[in-house]
Amino acid sequence: MKVWKWWILVVLAVSGPWYGVVRAPQWSRVTWIPFRGAEDKPRDVAANFLLFLPFGLSFAGGARGRTGIAASALAAAAVSLPVETAQLFFRLRDPSATDVLMAALGSAAGSLAAQAFQWSDTRRTARGYETREARGEQ
Repeated sequence: MKVWKWWILVVLAVSGPWYGVVRAPQWSRVTWIPFRGAEDKPRDVAANFLLFLPFGLSFAGGARGRTGIAASALAAAAVSLPVETAQLFFRLRDPSATDVLMAALGSAAGSLAAQAFQWSDTRRTARGYETREARGEQ
């Protein structure tokens, strides 16, 4: 099983608090336009970005290039959107388009980094560094 599937559980766990439930959705608390809400503080924006970096790093395994980055970003948005939707029913949480956007960007950055690391390893192998190291040459 891929690590990114387990990362969904991490996202759910840190998206609490899971108390203060209300019956009716609180549509008035939704920030529909990214970076326009009072709760969109730099620390929260960075936290959402960093939370999804590992997701993108592990998700990137299969697809490469722009397709892999786009798939990673869409998958992160697909994970983040239900979490934000659930926050409609929690008094202590504010659903925000910024959170979904930063999740997608964080995952895309992770995917891009994974591909860059993979490309670097491929170049090193192609030059024969690993072969020479295995034989004890420098």
